[in-house]
Amino acid sequence: MFGKSALFATASAGLLSISAAQSATNGSVITSDLPFYGQSPPTYPAPEVRRDGLFAESVAKARALVATMTLEEKVNLTGGVTNPGNGCGGNIPAVASIGFPGMCLQDGPAGVRGTDFVSGFAAGIHTGASWNRTLAYSRANAMGGEAYRKGVSVALGPPVVGPLGRIAEG
Repeated sequence: MFGKSALFATASAGLLSISAAQSATNGSVITSDLPFYGQSPPTYPAPEVRRDGLFAESVAKARALVATMTLEEKVNLTGGVTNPGNGCGGNIPAVASIGFPGMCLQDGPAGVRGTDFVSGFAAGIHTGASWNRTLAYSRANAMGGEAYRKGVSVALGPPVVGPLGRIAEG
């Protein structure tokens, strides 16, 4: 299942994580959380999408759509553009030729940032410390609703459940 080199790399990474975690502690006090993140091995390149079965139609549609786009549209769609006048933290411009309306990405740990007539919500750590699921849900629902009403397409933060990323794999 695993080659010797993969097994060695996994074991080495585990020992390094333990060593880093121990060095991040001063006695029993943790002084850094850095060693605890990213302990799952990275996967490069991303797994290939299956082009048969359930995904065949979707992959065909996606390929046909991308084939109609210009290089500039592809770059703007994947990299975004700067637009300081609209209050979005990030912007993905509209692509009229394919009917894509564009997206406004906004980041704010306690609600929508950089605009007027919005609420300032309690910090997530305080909501989490209450251990009140109804409160956490109500907070997230209110923050999402306010972002939606302000025209935000994607709320980049805060995470409601906790940190995600490579650590979520394992």
